[in-house]
Amino acid sequence: MTFGRRVFFYLLLLSLAAASCSTARPLLKPQIPPRADYLPPGPQAEAYYSFLLGQMYQNTGQMDKALQQYQRALEKDPSSPYLQTHLAALYLKQGSPEKALRLAEQAVQADPRNIQAHLLLGGLYLSTNQREKAIQTYQTILQIDPRSQEALLFLGTLNAETKNYEQAVANLKTLLEVDPQSLMGHYYLARVYAEMKRFDDAKSHYQSALQIRPQFEPALLDLALIYEIQGESEKAIQALKDLLAMNPANVEAHERLGQVYIRQKKLNEALTEFQSAEKLTIQNHEVRTKIGLIYFEQGRFDDAIAQFAMVLSSRPDDHRVRYYLATVHEEKKDFARAMEEFKKIPSNSPLYVDAQLQQAFILEKQNQVEEAIQALKAAIRAKPDNADLYRFLSSLYEKNNQYPEGIRLLQEALSFAAQDEKLYFSLGVLYDKAGNWQECIVQMRKVLEIKPDHPQALNYIGYTYADRGINLDEAEKLIRQALELKPDDGYITDSLGWVYFRKGEIGRAVAELEKAHQLAPEDPVIAEHLGDAYAKQNETEKALQMYERALQIDPKKAEVQEKIKKLRQEKKRP
Repeated sequence: MTFGRRVFFYLLLLSLAAASCSTARPLLKPQIPPRADYLPPGPQAEAYYSFLLGQMYQNTGQMDKALQQYQRALEKDPSSPYLQTHLAALYLKQGSPEKALRLAEQAVQADPRNIQAHLLLGGLYLSTNQREKAIQTYQTILQIDPRSQEALLFLGTLNAETKNYEQAVANLKTLLEVDPQSLMGHYYLARVYAEMKRFDDAKSHYQSALQIRPQFEPALLDLALIYEIQGESEKAIQALKDLLAMNPANVEAHERLGQVYIRQKKLNEALTEFQSAEKLTIQNHEVRTKIGLIYFEQGRFDDAIAQFAMVLSSRPDDHRVRYYLATVHEEKKDFARAMEEFKKIPSNSPLYVDAQLQQAFILEKQNQVEEAIQALKAAIRAKPDNADLYRFLSSLYEKNNQYPEGIRLLQEALSFAAQDEKLYFSLGVLYDKAGNWQECIVQMRKVLEIKPDHPQALNYIGYTYADRGINLDEAEKLIRQALELKPDDGYITDSLGWVYFRKGEIGRAVAELEKAHQLAPEDPVIAEHLGDAYAKQNETEKALQMYERALQIDPKKAEVQEKIKKLRQEKKRP
């Protein structure tokens, strides 16, 4: 597997892990408070009788009959807030929040100090997404009873949800003053501190919650996340292992532990955890996808293909997984299958442009340059403001010796990306290849206007001058600037040697060109330059060795063949 591909998939695994571990996980939503034990509704005998019948039916699960009896009781005693609250709770349980809300509002109007009615009303406002009214309702409860734990808890979580963190902390601290052993008080306060990135305070309250209930799984999960965020991976692992020792079937804990192992690059351990999570769930596509990515990173391509194929068998429109599948085939050098999968990604997919780009890479590898050009044109039609696509397409035109088309394309890209120095650099290269070295220099100077420390542009100008034997002092200055930025670059070192060669300083030229050849031994131009320098020093054998090396790297270099022929003829002369 190539280094670039390994980096891509490792970063992808990390990004998946990061998405699952975000501290922005929403706070648990407040639930509708449970009803208190009911008291008889009053002297109205018929209403009381219907109420008792309703309770009997409710206790035996006959909800429709219970509802009828409660409605009958309310008809007999229409002003009873107790009956209104009780019937409202049943309406909510039956899936009629609007009816429940009307009755709860009537109950509160009838008895403004009825905390149970207010609590139900607040929960109903939450269930119908009326958060401001819910907040007002819980505030009203606290005016009636400043020590209401339910109101303090719900108000704290609502304030946190709206990012009113300071008020949320105040609510939850008051709750803990009322009841220092409140499990949910400690837990939610820890969650709020985590949202505020006050991680040490969050850890303290998670630990308090776990002292109250050591097997409280949500606190263990969140505490492990805090450890991970703070770089305490071993503590995170231990917390998750403790949780799994208590409950081996906790899927989230297996997944989270797998993600910690991924961050530690322990892919075998991560794989074990994700496989455990997969066994505990049905059609867990995200887990299967992660398993597939781990197999890919491990070079187990067929296993990766099997995982991605299973996901796609039930989710054929999952373009992300199809992209992974195509990439695995590409890595296996099964380019036909890779192309087949990339082509299945439709133009309305966010991954369409990437899929077209990958097709272009494959086609270029197979020397199908014209087809690669068409794939990139399709990508540009889909994303016409992506300058990198224009640069890649221009490189294909360059490879196809279609310099005017490449130049036109890059000029078009500069119309919307005028400060992109990479475009100017590519344009300069194309002008050079087209034989217009003066315009090449103009474009390279534009690169330096945007980015004065661009080593390749500095070197390009310097080498262009050196190759033509002009402006050699400026050329040396520019190339030395480039070398300060990239001191171990063989190509820039070659340029400096070539400047010395043009200046006639052959000893210095040989020293730099020998260094350049050591840094870039597979470059035929550097080998040829060193051969030229040796020839100038009348070191014929060394010159011949370098020319032959250049010809070995690039057998098509006819000018090198001529140099070899000339040197051999000179050797034969007496």
